Amino acid sequence: MNSPLPLADRYLRFRDAVFSGMEDRAELPGLAASYSELDWQSLWFAGALGETFETTDGARVTITDFGVWNAGPGPDFRGCVIQRDGETLRGDIELDTDARDWEHHGHGANADYDHVVLHLVLRAPEQRFFTRNRLHQEIAQVILRPENLAEDAVPRRGMAAARLGRCARPLGEMDEARVRSIIESAAQFRLENKSRRLHRAVAAQGREQAVYQALARTLGYRNNQQPFFILSQRLPVRRLLQTEAAEREALLFGASGFLEKVRLEDTQPETRGYLRQLWNEWWKHRAACSRWFEPGQSARWNLAATRPGNHPQRRLGALAAILQDWRRVSGPLADATRWSQPAWFDALAGLRHDYWSTHYTLTAEPSAKPLALIGETRVHEMLANVAYPLLVPERTRLWAEYLELPALLDNQKVRLATLRLFGEGNPRAAAFQTKLHHHQGLLQIYEDFCLEDDSACADCPFPERLKDWS
Repeated sequence: MNSPLPLADRYLRFRDAVFSGMEDRAELPGLAASYSELDWQSLWFAGALGETFETTDGARVTITDFGVWNAGPGPDFRGCVIQRDGETLRGDIELDTDARDWEHHGHGANADYDHVVLHLVLRAPEQRFFTRNRLHQEIAQVILRPENLAEDAVPRRGMAAARLGRCARPLGEMDEARVRSIIESAAQFRLENKSRRLHRAVAAQGREQAVYQALARTLGYRNNQQPFFILSQRLPVRRLLQTEAAEREALLFGASGFLEKVRLEDTQPETRGYLRQLWNEWWKHRAACSRWFEPGQSARWNLAATRPGNHPQRRLGALAAILQDWRRVSGPLADATRWSQPAWFDALAGLRHDYWSTHYTLTAEPSAKPLALIGETRVHEMLANVAYPLLVPERTRLWAEYLELPALLDNQKVRLATLRLFGEGNPRAAAFQTKLHHHQGLLQIYEDFCLEDDSACADCPFPERLKDWS
């Protein structure tokens, strides 16, 4: 399928040409193999492995409804719909690390698993293992392959050395217009990748849920994106919007595990009233959500080196405020023709919460004055990671609007990319850091070439191939 963004296609062709004739990069399978079962559940539920599969007996299976993530006993996903060789099947889906876990965990003798229509596994023994329920009915089995995982679903890890790279010389010999064009093309390619991931979630879960998940992920900042994403998958926006604010916040803070870790005696007087309000609602749901607190099923929050304003408890408070004003926040994203950047910016920047507008955590003292729940830099991150990736492919004239967004957030990888591509103190380096798309383009080039090179820059093909960029 041709991209509606021609610069993205141009960058993709250039990147492929740079690596042509080289061995295929094998990072993806090795990285995917390190995922936990919880990570795989989240990836599958987000549609990152696709919608159509082949069962171990050769049948074609298409997921038409991914169902809901089960919080209690029984299969991982309830209320799913699949098409198997043209036949519609409604029921549940179980995902196991090993095909033999079905029997090891006693699923075959458990009535809760009588309605499973698909068994997803990460590995299977050489000798064929058949999945059967308590009624001795065979259940279709699919082996999830790492190579089926979408490339844009796998985060790039690591850092390249903080020093000038060989590419600095050919870039220095290029005129500013050519350098600008490669950075802008890389930025558009990065935007298209984000768009592809977001629209894949739209296909799997619907537009409203996909937007909600993407906003939640952005609230996780760098260290807690995955826990926020999993929480938003487990507590769908449609379910939360059907509850009152107190119950909604109780579900968010309860399912996240934060209520279990706070002792009333460690809190301030005004916090105790808020906690009692949350617990009055949470105890009604706690038992039903017990599965999410089992080993291997609980999201792992990273609280190390987290600034108070970025603490995930405060970010959850911001998510609660977003849901409280959901129609105003989601409305401009419902249709590309309804988009208004000023209105959306005002909707997010103007969010307030009776408790979280003056608190960093559930144990902190209140601040002397109200704090912005979502600051200007975070709104710009949401514009870069949610709004424009969703809307630009649907209304390409918004690309010009995207190009004008300023770069507000400092980023260590951007600093490293600038150092390697241009050198410290280079005036051109400063010129290409003023806009958000500059950051995005530099990050894409850094990840595609600097992080893919394991020769300490000596054998990287990027510097020599820059002459081909015209």
